[in-house]
Amino acid sequence: MKKARLDEILLRLGIVNEDQLKKALLRQKSRRGKLGSHLLYYQFITEDQLVHALEEQFNISGIQLSNQKIHKDVLQNVPVDLAEEHVAMPFRFDSENGILYIAIADPENKIAVAAIRRASGASTVITHVAPEMVIHNMIASLYRGKRLDQSINKIIDLPDLFENEAENQSGLLPAQMEQDSPKKPQTSVLMFTKQVFLKNVLPSIFEREGLQLSVVSTTEQLAEMLQTTPCQRMLVSEDVQEELERFVAEGRNRTSFPEIAVFRTVTSALMENPVPYSMIFRSLLMAVRHIAERQSSGWSWSPPYALISNDVREVGRCLRLRPIVVDGLQIASHLLTPITDTAYETSDLTSSSALNIFRDLEKSIQIAQSLNFPWDISECLRLLNAVIPAPKDGTASTDPIGETTTATWILALVWYRHLTLRHIRGDSEDIGVLKSKIRQQAGRLAPSSIVEVYIRVLEQSSGRARTGIATDIFIVGDIRSVSSNFVEGLRHHGFRTVEIKDFQAFKPLYLRRRPDAILINVDESSSDAGGFCQYVRKDMNDSVTALFAITHQDDLSFFLNLVENGFSDVFALPLKHEVIIARISNTLSTREREGGQSLGPQGFRATFNDLSFVDLIQALAGGAKNVRILIENSSGEKADIFVRQGQIVYATCGNTTSVDAVYKVIRWRDDGSFQIVPTNEFPSVNVSVSNESILLEGCRLMDESDAENSSEL
Repeated sequence: MKKARLDEILLRLGIVNEDQLKKALLRQKSRRGKLGSHLLYYQFITEDQLVHALEEQFNISGIQLSNQKIHKDVLQNVPVDLAEEHVAMPFRFDSENGILYIAIADPENKIAVAAIRRASGASTVITHVAPEMVIHNMIASLYRGKRLDQSINKIIDLPDLFENEAENQSGLLPAQMEQDSPKKPQTSVLMFTKQVFLKNVLPSIFEREGLQLSVVSTTEQLAEMLQTTPCQRMLVSEDVQEELERFVAEGRNRTSFPEIAVFRTVTSALMENPVPYSMIFRSLLMAVRHIAERQSSGWSWSPPYALISNDVREVGRCLRLRPIVVDGLQIASHLLTPITDTAYETSDLTSSSALNIFRDLEKSIQIAQSLNFPWDISECLRLLNAVIPAPKDGTASTDPIGETTTATWILALVWYRHLTLRHIRGDSEDIGVLKSKIRQQAGRLAPSSIVEVYIRVLEQSSGRARTGIATDIFIVGDIRSVSSNFVEGLRHHGFRTVEIKDFQAFKPLYLRRRPDAILINVDESSSDAGGFCQYVRKDMNDSVTALFAITHQDDLSFFLNLVENGFSDVFALPLKHEVIIARISNTLSTREREGGQSLGPQGFRATFNDLSFVDLIQALAGGAKNVRILIENSSGEKADIFVRQGQIVYATCGNTTSVDAVYKVIRWRDDGSFQIVPTNEFPSVNVSVSNESILLEGCRLMDESDAENSSEL
């Protein structure tokens, strides 16, 4: 029988809720380890509750180690390295019968149990399941002699310096989230230490900072690693320093060593830090906020530091800047003080230097330097007063070398909005005006990519969009084969993407968290496309999530069938990914304007360059479709045509109606774009002529017009 998942058991028992699970899963993403450990960390459950759930999951007895008094003689049966490697703890030994009782985080690990039996010499090893975190704590206390905090949830706490809080809003499973971030070039670091448990702790932390960490505990492993894996740096703990020196002196290794640094306190710094980084940062931010508010006290208007800080944080997160950079940006935003409360009535950041706008910028830079923040805030402030070329169509830099410039662009753009444009409220009534004003700064204050991300953040805070920092899109199928830059383009525009292999992998993720949109490569499997529609629209009764299809096919009937079955839009390739992203954004924005309600199918869009009007009508006739065609040419003229059972039954084009409206559209030739929306509601018939007659007459009139124009020439 298939083993139940721990989250399923806890939900069924009513011990945790979905929000608590999501928070724990996201912490698991950055820290790894067992889900139960992170639930304990947040105090969502007790050790007793977790033990009972683990008993049900593994169908064996559990043990509350924190209630056990374990004698030192028992510990001698299992070496500490073995206990740490397999997360197992001996708690009782029956010497008469040779039975060793152990608590283990993974009782299904037969290799671990066998290794413990061999090392202990016990005739029988009886396993009990226990929470991973509790076992780690007991090993640290009883084997290593470390003092335990009375509060169990504090013991495994690590500084949150590397935690990406932008990801922490998605609610996605760890396996999903592995796909969510683009891979960065990594520097390889080799660590030589006898503290084997660091293998389970440090690699994920180093990885989040772009470093690939390998940990070895013997000189044999070290020699093999140096021969097979190139590394740029090497970390050596003091407890193996002499052993390394002998290893080098013996000349057993013929490979040159990389740069070596000896460490003594990295473990204690990571494992025993009494104050998490997040708490330290909050205290620092409150301090600089107090300074900012005091400097502007007494003004008739005070800079909205909280809003400015929030905006730079959200834009930084959407652009995937490192968390430490995002935090530094928030501090930088509070260190700036306008000269007066009316300084921005007529001023513009694009025509004035920061020195002429902000009060005593040099003092702000000095304060930034005195903070000793682990990211150079002062350099970011200095660049405000420099001429920073902002390419019109350039993309934000996310590499460590260029991130300061990117941060300065964000800072300048956000201050511009809240000072120069502060009289524009940005609510649902005037968000369009605000967007237009900010877009004018593309290539001046910041590249267009940053401008568009900021606009998206403002849209979300305007009341039209749902609460959150990003829009979740599930991408099903191999989209990168369609366009290598498409997924990156979505991310640069503030979308959070999760790439999924197929329909079967999609279902459990969808159940965990419904995304805002689903994009499917229907070329890989047409049957899967139908299955998605059936599952999302009918089985799950979900009429809100936007469904998009992307395909290389050029069969109009195929497009319309997808739309009729529940897809919001179909993207026929080749199509620039910027256009696809814009159409996705427009569909989602329209939905949010309507309060998050379903708008029904939004239809298929194309241009007359892609498909001529004549070919379009013939295709609709062949499929006997019921649709509405919304058409617009480059001059802004609009036409509205209804087709019932493949036949044109109604047409208007400006003030022109009936067949004359259709003739007018035919004369537009390839100048126009159209949107096809399935419909079963039709206005009163004003066209009673057959399609064939209309198209023949329309083409004849077009030819006559061409002939007249030629004769005039």
